[in-house]
Amino acid sequence: MKQPIAILLAAACQLATATLHAQAVPDSVNLVPNGSFEELEGKLRRLGGIESAKGWGSPTEAKADLFSESIDANSPAYAPKNAYGFQSALSGTNYAGLVWYSYMDKQPRTYLQVKLKKMLKKGQKYCVSYYVSLGDLSKYSSDHLEAYLSRMLINKKDAASLTYEPQVPALRTKVYGDVNGWQGVCGVYEATGDEQYLIIGNFAASDKVTTGKVQRQRGETRPQVPLAYYFVDDVSVKPVKYLSECTCEQIDKDKSEYIYGRKYTTDAKLSPAQRVDRTAIYFKRYNKDIDPSMKAQMDTVVSILKANPAINLKLIGHTDLKEADRVRMRPDLTDLDKDRAEEVKNFLVQAGIAASRITVEGRKASEPATEGDDEVSMSQNRRVELDLAK
Repeated sequence: MKQPIAILLAAACQLATATLHAQAVPDSVNLVPNGSFEELEGKLRRLGGIESAKGWGSPTEAKADLFSESIDANSPAYAPKNAYGFQSALSGTNYAGLVWYSYMDKQPRTYLQVKLKKMLKKGQKYCVSYYVSLGDLSKYSSDHLEAYLSRMLINKKDAASLTYEPQVPALRTKVYGDVNGWQGVCGVYEATGDEQYLIIGNFAASDKVTTGKVQRQRGETRPQVPLAYYFVDDVSVKPVKYLSECTCEQIDKDKSEYIYGRKYTTDAKLSPAQRVDRTAIYFKRYNKDIDPSMKAQMDTVVSILKANPAINLKLIGHTDLKEADRVRMRPDLTDLDKDRAEEVKNFLVQAGIAASRITVEGRKASEPATEGDDEVSMSQNRRVELDLAK
């Protein structure tokens, strides 16, 4: 198996369709600071670390969670695999997490709170939106995914649930049960004036909450938790003129797949040829385009090839099992393995490497890097390997 020179990044962060938005309003008017939780301050090491995300906190003593790809992989707050399941960020590398429902109220609910960039204007309509994904290890799903706009900071000195009357969305009886993709939650709010705080969570009495049962996901060996636990990303509050401007969508679960990689420290003893030979380029599912997260790695290969004109390459493209299976319904994926290798070759040629130094071939899903059928394993198989050619 190749030793990749790559960093695990969320492919979702590259998707243009992944931003829930008011279509007529530019992103610059989002009144939520740090809406995708990317700006950090302080150290994030464990669960309950929402205050490590700049501007964010919790209104009760039960603290919300923050997950990040930038911390130690053994931490329960690591992404994509963490204490509540497996999920890549929708945008960037970080996202939050909330206890929405607990069986018999044995664990307190958690909430997100943020101060808006400026107060809301009386009579102005705003699109309030965020995305959620149910944690894989949740035993339950829940409705009452809600948002509350407040004029003052909420700071309860206990862990009790909040009982405010949420303003968004108007329909709160939808049960959000997708553990694979990100689902949009949104609604229009007409300001009464001077609101300056946004709180996200479940404000309903326990006997009013509708829940569903969730089966443990295939490939997941850890026990389920008696909760409805949701990951949260891409929070926004934007002014709109018409109700139709506030729309939200579900991101297709296959489009939200991340790109595999792992941190790699170059051995100073390796020759340039050996460094290239240990390289693999990874892809989003059903995609042949080189993701921006792979560009730094590709640039390194270009530099080595330019400095060492005697090195020739064989590019070998691979797919995962889901891609191979989907060919029956999508003939355009028949040569996805070779198409990926061709894309890598095109990148190198456009960067100044002679085409005569590069050959390509595809091997479908016949030579997996790993045999596992879980998402982590399959992500390692969507790749192009760089082999030395004589």
